[in-house]
Amino acid sequence: MSYPSIPHREEDWSRITGLIKAYPFAHLFTGSGTRARVTRLPFAFDDNGEGGGSLRAHMDARNPQVSALDDTDVLVAFSGPDAYVSPNWRNDRSRGATWDYTAVHIWGRAVIRRDRDFFATLIRDLAAPAEEKYQSLSDAPTWTFEDAPEDYVNRLLPHLVGFEITITRVEAISKLHQDFAPKDALRVADHLAQSPNEDGRTIASLIQAKTALKQAKRTS
Repeated sequence: MSYPSIPHREEDWSRITGLIKAYPFAHLFTGSGTRARVTRLPFAFDDNGEGGGSLRAHMDARNPQVSALDDTDVLVAFSGPDAYVSPNWRNDRSRGATWDYTAVHIWGRAVIRRDRDFFATLIRDLAAPAEEKYQSLSDAPTWTFEDAPEDYVNRLLPHLVGFEITITRVEAISKLHQDFAPKDALRVADHLAQSPNEDGRTIASLIQAKTALKQAKRTS
């Protein structure tokens, strides 16, 4: 038995990279058993255009995870939008409630980077898309790394640990009612499109797109 199931596997690299860039705040897992640890961090993604690349991030130097990070195999889990689905929203109510969602899981080898240039580039790459996304909330120009006083950066650097992950494996999941009849999937999407929750509305659009693709393949 394979997992994720074939209908829920996401193979489109543009959709995979799109999720990573749209939802960069992810879980970093290291170790196993009682030594396992997890930290949520924002990641910068460097796409090599061939289904791989690297991830960059930094964490508090006091985090116990730092001691098990250098030259270590790690897992980074990116979570996209998600939404609860009620059986009441389908024509066929015989199957139970479920949760539709998207996610990308990335395995790789982490290496600690302590040089200032790495840190400066990382902060620029993390801040730029977020500043653009939330620019409407501020009256000031977008913030950049150069706006941080040099003495502040010098005081901060010893308390942070930067690292880079070379990607070795990618697993992406798009569970969007592919294993239901199109009429049921689209009825679910119609309900979620009215959700007060942004994730619900996003899932509705994703279900519609996946269902349209599924139908197009059947008729081609």
